[in-house]
Amino acid sequence: MTSPPGPHACRFTQRVEWADWSREGGLRRRDGYRLASCVECGARRPSRRPRRPELLEVEGDAAVAPVADADMRTVAAALLRRARDRAEVRLRDVRGGLGIPGSLLEHRLEALLRAGFIGLVWRIRGTRRLLTRVRLREREALEEFVHPGRRGAREAALAEARAAVLPLRHPIAIEVGRLLGEPAAGAWAPRLVRALAAIAVHAESGEVLASRVFAARYLGDSKALESLRPRLERLLGRLDALGIRDGAAATFLGGSGCVCAGGVRLDLARLRPFVGLARETLTGDVAIEPPPGGVVLVENFAAFEACCRGEVSGLGDALVAWTAGYPGRGVKELAREASRAHARVRIWADLDLDGIRIVRLVSDWLDGAVEAFRMSPEDVAAAPTRRPLSRRSAAAIHADLAARPAAWLADTLRALLASDSWVEQETFLGPNPSAPARAGG
Repeated sequence: MTSPPGPHACRFTQRVEWADWSREGGLRRRDGYRLASCVECGARRPSRRPRRPELLEVEGDAAVAPVADADMRTVAAALLRRARDRAEVRLRDVRGGLGIPGSLLEHRLEALLRAGFIGLVWRIRGTRRLLTRVRLREREALEEFVHPGRRGAREAALAEARAAVLPLRHPIAIEVGRLLGEPAAGAWAPRLVRALAAIAVHAESGEVLASRVFAARYLGDSKALESLRPRLERLLGRLDALGIRDGAAATFLGGSGCVCAGGVRLDLARLRPFVGLARETLTGDVAIEPPPGGVVLVENFAAFEACCRGEVSGLGDALVAWTAGYPGRGVKELAREASRAHARVRIWADLDLDGIRIVRLVSDWLDGAVEAFRMSPEDVAAAPTRRPLSRRSAAAIHADLAARPAAWLADTLRALLASDSWVEQETFLGPNPSAPARAGG
């Protein structure tokens, strides 16, 4: 049996207690009292006088629609801007910069109150009432009042984008689908949502386009990408790695072996360190004569150039192709031609989620007949230098592992999370051999 608490000296602290709601016309109201109670036993401090309310909260029943004039929208927009993600905002934070007299501001707020958009809280001092706080009750209705039709446009754009991305299978398209499925996507502007869907469709096509050509083709305006680019790259990474570049579409090849295209035989050993071929050259009638080391696909240009110059150990005598991020149609055709020639195909990319997605994409093209070079968990541990994972990257890795826990190179992703880092290819330039990880192994 629990013993009652022993005697103690009460330590009192003040808190607000609200009475029950009461109705007054089209409004409902309740009084708030500041009461002192013991922090240990909960006993209230005795009062010699009857307690009087010190606060008053009032809410409306959405019976009266506010007049949508410029001042009303200005006040409503200020509430949304100041509140951000909070449910309450102080009146003094709203008043600053509006240029509306206090009495007129309160009149506008009371109109929003009667519409049911907000609640108001007054402080009571004797017979005086001072409006102090505004509570946002119907944020979505308030946003619709400020920007009529915006919510519907966002919902329509989001539904259209999700439908466009749903059947796509490119890793970037899958990532876009994940982003569009998050609750935060409901607040994104339609043009950002459409741009994300356009990037997903473009990635699926395997094309490489100049930035302005992409914007004109998918967004209807050759300059539409300029203002969106920083936000898109925070969400998806560099656009040039997704086949949206400022220059022309070209594939760079180096090392050894021969490429036969358009009736011309190119001996890569004679064109050192590398040569660039237009996309059309590699997507036409192409054949390759692979050297003993087969074909190596390399994500980043500095690592590609080092491979072409023979500065990377463990590759042997190989034909080297630069993927420039996610490989396009030219590299895809080259990889398939290598597979048809029964040549060994290896791929080397950054030790991050995009790099692993690139490897998996090529593996899908070749039905698993590909090897990953220097992309194992051991390579993560052995990397001389690392870069910290961003919150976006860590969240994306967690989502990938949740969706595909047994996928190829999932252990490498776990190693990246464990070390809270990712590794650039360039870290491994120089003599640092590593055993390759085979597809499915």
